[in-house]
Amino acid sequence: MSRYDNLLHSKDNMIKLLLGAVLVLVLLLVLALTGWARAPSSITLHYPPDLSTGAEQQLGEIPKANIYGFTFYIFQQLNRWPNDGQDDYFERIHTLKNYMTPACFEERLTDYNARNRNNELNGRSRAVWEIPGRGYNLHRVKATSNDSWVVGLDLHVQETYRGERVKDRLIHFPISVVSYDVDPELNPWGLALDCYAAAPRRIEIAEDESA
Repeated sequence: MSRYDNLLHSKDNMIKLLLGAVLVLVLLLVLALTGWARAPSSITLHYPPDLSTGAEQQLGEIPKANIYGFTFYIFQQLNRWPNDGQDDYFERIHTLKNYMTPACFEERLTDYNARNRNNELNGRSRAVWEIPGRGYNLHRVKATSNDSWVVGLDLHVQETYRGERVKDRLIHFPISVVSYDVDPELNPWGLALDCYAAAPRRIEIAEDESA
């Protein structure tokens, strides 16, 4: 084979090698673009409130303290009627709609209508707060599945009617909570109340304070 033929042969081999490299790069680019297109636009990380000793958190895992904090905050707001329950309770239900499951939203509307028919809202104000010493601990949040929990809230419930106190009770509320990452713009918590897991019960003063 002449020197000229050797050069042509080497050139053909080089072209084939470069074409192969280009095809591999194109394939990698397609794979990268596909992965990029399928990647979520945002990732939500839940951090426990106390990081003084560090924390190891799995992606998507929600600390119990965060679940309790969400439940208490939303439930307290739902039961905050500063002026008149007939207006305030209705407004709270709709304002907090995105923090409740559809079934819970309908249940709260049913509760509102029943209370309204019984004249339990007009002129009433209501507030709830934690009973001292009965705030968050690990036992307050019990997982029922990978994405649902029951949160036990021990709260002081107080109602007044035209300035006169008509209700002053300590009540345990077992609240069902579910993972609800439907619309992060309207509900950044990714959680929702699913209303009561069981009937609320009155707390007697003589009960063990560790409950």
